[in-house]
Amino acid sequence: MFCPYCGLQFSREQLWTKDQEALFRAAAAEQAKELMYAEIDKMFGDLARKTRGNKHFIFKHKPVSYRAKSIHPTYQEKPVDSEIVCTRCQFPFQVFGIFGYCPGCGSENLRIYDANLEIIKQEITNSTNKQRALRHAYGDTVSTFEIVATARAVAITHDTTNFQDLYGTRKFFKKRTGQDIFDGIEIPKIRQLQRLFQKRHVYEHNNGIMGSRYVQKMPEDAHLKDQAAVLSVEEWELAATTLRHILDRLVNATT
Repeated sequence: MFCPYCGLQFSREQLWTKDQEALFRAAAAEQAKELMYAEIDKMFGDLARKTRGNKHFIFKHKPVSYRAKSIHPTYQEKPVDSEIVCTRCQFPFQVFGIFGYCPGCGSENLRIYDANLEIIKQEITNSTNKQRALRHAYGDTVSTFEIVATARAVAITHDTTNFQDLYGTRKFFKKRTGQDIFDGIEIPKIRQLQRLFQKRHVYEHNNGIMGSRYVQKMPEDAHLKDQAAVLSVEEWELAATTLRHILDRLVNATT
């Protein structure tokens, strides 16, 4: 199996949680107890039959039996997102939160990015605090991009960089593949995506205030300097769609 978050390979037995292992052990102990009683009952029953009619040695046996108790979990599993099927190996799986790799074959592909977007949409829809959910959505979108870009970089080179920088990522892959992952995408859409990246940054590092560094990256927003960054579902969806096109070009350039 492969970790859906970092891609490392490990034995599938390592997937079990301590609570699950305790449940399995308790259930196995009950099954073993039922088998043990059955074997002992058979052994003494055979002995009683063999000594029947023996004048010197008589063994009496009263049949006993034991039925294994049903063992139920005393813990509650975390709710996970909808089942996903890997397009490469057809492995069905469910993962909690944002991920980047198929647990079955370890591949990363755009189906995983699409699944992450659906997860983020559900979290926004179900949240009672939309702004908080949007802050997470902006951050998760950047993280998902970073996961895919890192995996594609590892596939073609040993070099790594900070793939939270949109233009830096473009430069990184253009140098190594000769292809521009922004090719064919309108500049306003790229700037809109850059705005999402930068708003995510100010919420992570500047309490959501668009300061000098933000304006340096987004000079067209200079009139908003020192104001709180406004987040919206519409802005997120448009930027996520543009990012999907960029990742499509990235995967094609590195496959």
